[in-house]
Amino acid sequence: MPQLVPRLTFLFTAAVYLSVLHSPFAVAQENHVTVSGIVTDAETGELVVGATLYLAAQDVGGTTNQYGFYSLTLQPDSVRMIVNHVAYVPQVLTYASEEDLRLDISLVPVTFALDEIEVIATVESALQTTQMSGISLPVQNVEVLPALLGEVDVLRIIQLLPGVQSGVEGSTGLYVRGGGPDQNLYLLDGTQIYNPSHLFGFLSTFNPDAIKDVRLLKGGFPARYGGRLSSVIDLTMKEGNMKRFAGAGAIGLLASRLTVEGCIVRDQASFLVAGRRSYADVLARPFLSDEDEDFGYYFYDVNVKTNVIITPRDRIYLSGYLGDDRLYQRYNYSENERDEAALNWSNLTGTFRWNHIFGARFFSNVLVGYTNYSLLATNENQYTSHYVSDGEVETRQYSASYESGIRDLHARADAEFIPNARHNLRFGLGGQLHSFLTGAYEEIHQVNDVLDYSLVTSDRRSRAGEFQAYIEDDWRLAPRVRLNTGIHTSSFLIDGKTYYSVEPRIGALFRLDSRTSFKASLAYMQQYIHLLATTSGLSLPTDLWVPATARIKPQQSMQVAGGAVHSISGGKFEISIEGYYKQLQNLIEYEDGADFFNATLGTWEDRVETGRGVAYGGEVFLQKQSGRTTGWIGYTLSSSRRKFDRINDGAWFPYRYDRRHDAALVISHKLRPSFDISASWVYGTGQAVTLPVGHIHAEDQTFVAFPWGRASWLQLYSVQSSRNGARMPSYHRLDLSIRIKRTGRRLKRTLSIGTYNTYNRRNALSIYAQRDPTGDLIFKKFSLLPIIPAISYQLSY
Repeated sequence: MPQLVPRLTFLFTAAVYLSVLHSPFAVAQENHVTVSGIVTDAETGELVVGATLYLAAQDVGGTTNQYGFYSLTLQPDSVRMIVNHVAYVPQVLTYASEEDLRLDISLVPVTFALDEIEVIATVESALQTTQMSGISLPVQNVEVLPALLGEVDVLRIIQLLPGVQSGVEGSTGLYVRGGGPDQNLYLLDGTQIYNPSHLFGFLSTFNPDAIKDVRLLKGGFPARYGGRLSSVIDLTMKEGNMKRFAGAGAIGLLASRLTVEGCIVRDQASFLVAGRRSYADVLARPFLSDEDEDFGYYFYDVNVKTNVIITPRDRIYLSGYLGDDRLYQRYNYSENERDEAALNWSNLTGTFRWNHIFGARFFSNVLVGYTNYSLLATNENQYTSHYVSDGEVETRQYSASYESGIRDLHARADAEFIPNARHNLRFGLGGQLHSFLTGAYEEIHQVNDVLDYSLVTSDRRSRAGEFQAYIEDDWRLAPRVRLNTGIHTSSFLIDGKTYYSVEPRIGALFRLDSRTSFKASLAYMQQYIHLLATTSGLSLPTDLWVPATARIKPQQSMQVAGGAVHSISGGKFEISIEGYYKQLQNLIEYEDGADFFNATLGTWEDRVETGRGVAYGGEVFLQKQSGRTTGWIGYTLSSSRRKFDRINDGAWFPYRYDRRHDAALVISHKLRPSFDISASWVYGTGQAVTLPVGHIHAEDQTFVAFPWGRASWLQLYSVQSSRNGARMPSYHRLDLSIRIKRTGRRLKRTLSIGTYNTYNRRNALSIYAQRDPTGDLIFKKFSLLPIIPAISYQLSY
């Protein structure tokens, strides 16, 4: 692979810059006009992301960007344009113009429509865009699907897509095409979220009431994205209602939500405030009868956003997010002894963005953002002794704290230039200042407030700079052929060490006919940060974010993919088939016997091994996005393996989240405008685990073999199988949901009822050993989530 990259870089550079040089001449030679504008929601004024526009007579089309902007270069003639989005009623516009035209469009939502909406094929559908391995999920469509404990979760829905696996039972973690959880780039309004989970990974940090659109990319990454190997999850927050004041509140089994939005100046400025809090600690407090004991857990998050239209060409946004989890315990053993412990982790982001439309063909965005993820664990103990003989009192105090985290300040500028109907250029640059705290541990022992002993390891903060620049061109070579070429370049500076990367990207499309297209893509990626994670599969706050250093190189990947898309029944159904192959380099993992606890007391670089990986597979995705019945069927056949020189004797072994088979069926049916039902069923091959295959007697070191899954109970040393050489039982689960809506003059009421794991499948979270009545050792599975009812009630106005 290293020898291949320079050659590919040269070829891609030539292709990109030839297209760039070609664009100005194309503008000068063609007598065209440009139609551009903003697409908004007719009811709220929200910008519509991903709306498609198509002119069949000229076979020209486009799509709105993240800010609702579009630009089409056309022949000056009377035209009929179709505007389409899965969450809105299609609109047909007819107009004529001999000069450039600003045309803003409003779309009507289909939320309460019963009749099946006509499906209109557009040029930017999956059939006709070079982007592959990606999907957009409007939150309006996600809200109708089954939810754990009544909490709608966009990451849990993403887990149902082919190529994405969930890790352990109930977790919202994402493992995309054989990659790890640190290889996913989570962007909230363009700012990165490092820990996207509450409740140890069982719920994501993204409040569905504050999110408008979610886009997942698994491969074929455009050049504007970088810094991660496996996926991009790009989430766009709502801007706030530009027309009127509105609000919504919901109560469920786990948490309650409250959202308020409205116009500051009608059609010019708006705001949004959305909050959510769990209340398990509040409900449990009355049952803690002992005044000397207190125990609880809660989380909360707050989303805020405001946007102002300064001029028809300028718009600014200011958004922020705060999420916090807190686990605490206090116990007074006696009047003389007490103990307190707390675990707190949080995310904080702030983002400023400025959009400027230079002209009908030129759009720009400037972003400045801040993100901070932090963990703080504390423990305090106090014990007082009374010595009767001499009347002295001795008070011993013990305190320990551990802190880790990562903090970024970043800025970037992006531009989009559409010179003509054949080219769509994007380019930009940016940079981040990283501050890593990979572990600050402090332990203090005091006697009568006098220091007796201390241990401090606080020299673990490191700072780094990361810089990027990119250029890409979506090039229509011929009526049936499109090419997206680009280069993403980056550099990373830390402690006097500098890394550079030139990352070529390409995507190609060939339209066989109006119903079938073939696609291919290649992407080289480099990632400058690693995650040292536990093997539990839960999103634990003890997972450490660490940077590339002089000793630990950046992660790298090269992914190639190819596939086909076919439209069925006039566009009502769409099926895609993709295959991929991905190589991973410079992966790190704890060495055998090492974990978070001993890594924090020494240098973490001494506790890890460096290796490589490979992942490949095929995916099938059949979906229906419109009508009274919607949903999809997804299937993945894949393999993911790892190799470390000093792990598993240097032999290849399955990645912990390697699943040969993974399938999902998702369906939603609208019986009436006020009543819909939905179901999802998932199946997956059991996770790979490491289990004992024998033991050595402690006295004479005699090896005793036994069949897998059973052993004689002796005080012996376990002999482990090869790394991840065994499998848990297969995983499958059925979730159901019913949603009933009632609309009054001012209030809308929604009642959601459902079940998680409807047929009570005891899926394994882990495998553990236990003695049976005869004293033999047997292996059993530990299951966490049985059938769980869900109910939530929402009011909105």
